[in-house]
Amino acid sequence: MNIFKSLGFGISMGCTVFVTVNLIGYWIKGDLFLDAVMATFPQQVLGSIIVGIACILPSYIYRIERLTFLQQSACHFFIAIGIFIVVAFSLKWIPTFSIKLTILLLLFNVLIFTFVWLLFYFYSQTEVKKMKKKIIEHTDSSNNQ
Repeated sequence: MNIFKSLGFGISMGCTVFVTVNLIGYWIKGDLFLDAVMATFPQQVLGSIIVGIACILPSYIYRIERLTFLQQSACHFFIAIGIFIVVAFSLKWIPTFSIKLTILLLLFNVLIFTFVWLLFYFYSQTEVKKMKKKIIEHTDSSNNQ
């Protein structure tokens, strides 16, 4: 995937998450939830886009072959979660009036990031297996001719 497609995917992902979170918030809290979002709507949307891009662009680290998969994964994770935390505190997505609530929400977000990363990981592993199978089939058919 080239950088422009990655940027587009990151923007799309950020906007999709923004809409989904606000729709759920509206269903739970009604207009009260949206009042806070609408007061700073441009910043909220921009923050969501930044987080979306921050989750996608660091995936280019997997192209650095001298790093182990664990190092690549850790870099990707910490860049994405680090940018999320900065944006989340800046835009008050995570309340700070209660240390317990703040920690709980941070842990919840780390779990979400981990879950999404695992989905991408298992998807990638499935694609690798398909490619290996095609290579083996192609090699076998070439050897039989």
